[in-house]
Amino acid sequence: MTVIRSTDFLGARPVESSGPAAEAIRREMVSLRVRVRSLAEQRARTDGDRLTHEIQAMTEDAARSMLTACEDGVVLARLHHRLARQVNADLRRAQEDDDASVDASVRALLLDRLNAMLQLPREVGPGARSSVVSKDAPSGAARAVRIFEQHREQVRDRFRVLKGCLQTELADLALEMAGETAARLSIRYGRRGQDWLGWRLSRIVDQFVAVSMPATLPAALELLATQAVVSGLQQRLTAA
Repeated sequence: MTVIRSTDFLGARPVESSGPAAEAIRREMVSLRVRVRSLAEQRARTDGDRLTHEIQAMTEDAARSMLTACEDGVVLARLHHRLARQVNADLRRAQEDDDASVDASVRALLLDRLNAMLQLPREVGPGARSSVVSKDAPSGAARAVRIFEQHREQVRDRFRVLKGCLQTELADLALEMAGETAARLSIRYGRRGQDWLGWRLSRIVDQFVAVSMPATLPAALELLATQAVVSGLQQRLTAA
């Protein structure tokens, strides 16, 4: 469904702009937004829980592989300190909801698992001097670093795939719900005149857009559905 600007309906402005019918239309639009947000948040939680379990299993495997690659707890402990300094710096720079934060948090989870395996202190020790592995590091440490980076790429790929599928599926559902809302409004209030309904909807949409800050997926889908109702009504007018 192509989203049409609400200004496309503003050529004619009917005199009646408020009243019980207008308020009922607003409630219908608010209901749509609530349903879209609820759906998005519920699906995000479900898929997020499933991804969390996958990451935990991947992290366990990676930690064991790093331990096996080093063959020496002392070597891995030194490597752990260096990597922890790097991850802690990334966590301080990352924003709360961005991909970099997720990336650094997952790597911190892997280091925590190594903590448990090696019985290391959680805080970085004062002996850590570098955030990278030196060229003369033991071959086992180099292999462990490769495993560490492979784990990072595996998690990134899995996260991107899940996020893309979730966005596409939820966007389709949001547009479908918006189309149903447009049809319902057209049937219920179209007798007042499609110009009146289109203008009233456009005003409501403009008010929603003015205060929307779609920084999250649920908020973005909520705004998409709101704007798509106007598109659905326009399509019904064109087909009529």
